[in-house]
Amino acid sequence: MTDNVLNELAYWHGKPVVTGKFRQSNQDFQVVEQLVVGDDEPGEHQWLWVYKNGANTNFVARQLADFAGVSERQVSYAGLKDRHAETWQWFSVQLPGQELLAWHELEHPEFRVERAVQQQKKLKQGYHQGNRFVLRLRDVSDSDALFARWQQVVAQGVPNYFGEQRFGHGGQNLSKARAWLTGELSRKQVRKWSRQQQGLLLSAARSHLFNTIVSARIAAGRLTPEQGDFMILAGSRSFFQIETMDEELLARWRSGDILLSAPLAGSWPEPREAHLTDFEFTLLQTDAELLQGLKQQRVDLARRALLVKPAEPEFEQLDASTAEIRFTLPSGSFATGLLRELLNTNSADEHDKREG
Repeated sequence: MTDNVLNELAYWHGKPVVTGKFRQSNQDFQVVEQLVVGDDEPGEHQWLWVYKNGANTNFVARQLADFAGVSERQVSYAGLKDRHAETWQWFSVQLPGQELLAWHELEHPEFRVERAVQQQKKLKQGYHQGNRFVLRLRDVSDSDALFARWQQVVAQGVPNYFGEQRFGHGGQNLSKARAWLTGELSRKQVRKWSRQQQGLLLSAARSHLFNTIVSARIAAGRLTPEQGDFMILAGSRSFFQIETMDEELLARWRSGDILLSAPLAGSWPEPREAHLTDFEFTLLQTDAELLQGLKQQRVDLARRALLVKPAEPEFEQLDASTAEIRFTLPSGSFATGLLRELLNTNSADEHDKREG
């Protein structure tokens, strides 16, 4: 497994020729979770707006649990955020019958609680609408070419690939997932893993298969809806299959109301044609053992948009070789996928390799 599991995937706009660097410091990669939370209300969940710098999400969750004197299972969050970055995100801690703790007294060099409110509901995975990114690009070889590429990316979008952090350092999560799902590991070995660990490995396997299908479709130049394709309704997980192509459907696609999709592998009820196109089914059979392992783990087929467009895009030229880009992506989409189409970094920088 290579350090960068995205190396062989197809580019939508061709491999960029502009070179540069990103994430030279945590301040160069800022992420702000997009989730509107109201004022205090009666409830047993304490929601915390947390700034972190150099800490990963699971580490912060453990520190919050320790401070509250509860199990880590009582701490939740909407999504994992980059370790080597400045990020702001919500956590929730279940504390029935308790007033707000003095969270401001929790001091740590890598994070701080900036706001605390009581809420009725637990914060769940994927509950946020998206993430706002502020990224600084340095040592850019051609600023004019970078801006032209940025305009192309904003107008047409980028492949909605899962980023390297989904696969672990050097792709180790995918390697472990393959060993587990193809039967190389014993049940005794697997039972040592927590549910969270198993979930991460299943996600790595599905992400790999999704990336493979998206890459193949891009390489084939098939990015216009076709009869039999499955379209996702923008902003939802609902999808439908195209039975008949017409101008109304194409107009909805051009407007962004519906999006082309690719499968997140898992089990499906028969008939297969009602859940997968021939193209998708054929590609999944090239990794049949991995697919069968997902089915045995009772993972159900789902859908994900094939391309993603950055919302609220901003570009600022800071000096001759430095630019700052700002944009919002929906939850589950990766800024590194956009950067891959925008900038040739030659080799992943050390921070990126240590993504937590």
